[in-house]
Amino acid sequence: MVGFDTVVAYHSGRPDPERELAEYLAGVANEWGFAVRELPIEGACRNTLVEYHVSDDAPWLLFDSHLDTVGIDGMTVDPFAAEIHDGRMYGRGTCDTKGTGSAMLWALKEYAASESKPNNVAVLFSVAEEHVQLGAREFVTKHLPTLGWRPAGVVAGEPTGMNVLAANGGFVRWKISTRGRACHSSRPECGHNAIYDMARLVTALESDYVEKIDATDPLVGKASAAITVICGGTQVNVIPERATITFDRRLVPGEQAEVEVARVREVADKLCAEQRDMEVEHHDFESAPPMSTIDDGALAERAIAALALASIDSKVHGELFTTNGNHFAAGGLPTIVVGPGDIAQAHMADESIGLDELADGVTGYLAIMQGVS
Repeated sequence: MVGFDTVVAYHSGRPDPERELAEYLAGVANEWGFAVRELPIEGACRNTLVEYHVSDDAPWLLFDSHLDTVGIDGMTVDPFAAEIHDGRMYGRGTCDTKGTGSAMLWALKEYAASESKPNNVAVLFSVAEEHVQLGAREFVTKHLPTLGWRPAGVVAGEPTGMNVLAANGGFVRWKISTRGRACHSSRPECGHNAIYDMARLVTALESDYVEKIDATDPLVGKASAAITVICGGTQVNVIPERATITFDRRLVPGEQAEVEVARVREVADKLCAEQRDMEVEHHDFESAPPMSTIDDGALAERAIAALALASIDSKVHGELFTTNGNHFAAGGLPTIVVGPGDIAQAHMADESIGLDELADGVTGYLAIMQGVS
């Protein structure tokens, strides 16, 4: 899986970077006797669903792992060689998150050959997770109603060290621009400098919004916000007519994106009222809801019990980062996030995963397949 270049389309510019890997996995699954469905997504590569039906009376468990990765710029190891040194495999996606996908499919193979099969099991290889989780969104809103079954629980694969995440942060991101008036830089009084306005806005956002964030969640931690990109101006002798920042607000369970956007707008509106000729625009919004427990944590507790029987010590916790699990939970599906590997390795220049961690992933996913019902 690591050998396939699946850098997310948003970064690579390729419309379907996951296609070849999806076709390969579909072939493997078919050879192993599993049913495969291709679930189309307009303007993107398809999701691939592998199904193992045990009984009409058995509940369904859905396992999800995304096929796409972040970019490979600046990597210090061969991103697609999957080289193994000292018990670790190196390459893009080894940790985030082809490790979880390979472990899920191998666990399904072992599950089908076992005697204990209380659940119908499906593995979803989703696309475009690294950009607004498009595959998971489309699965919940468009694909799920067509399947003829609804999962009793969802296991989203991310590198958690096999700890069970019962909650995740969400986000709302957007761009904020200040509008000025261009003129020759030798006569700045004839124009209006958008960068000066943006500097005032950045200061106001930090002092009047970012520093006042106090929302917390017992599992996820403290909410946060940051200005992550800034740009403005066109050339050295022109007063800039536009400056733009990207604002990244991380949400904890209980927070709502629209409420936080409104609070940021209030800060900008107040500044505009104080500053002559200052104009601010908000645009290019994208968001994901926080993931919180919707079944009083029952799925998480059953998963931890199943992992314990397989000698894998796990605990319930949360993270502020966002996963596909956020969208499954938003669709009303009991969801946990669990998988082999360390999130600290994700997106790294020398990304890697331990072979022992992969083995734990197979063991753990098999235990959940057999022990959660």
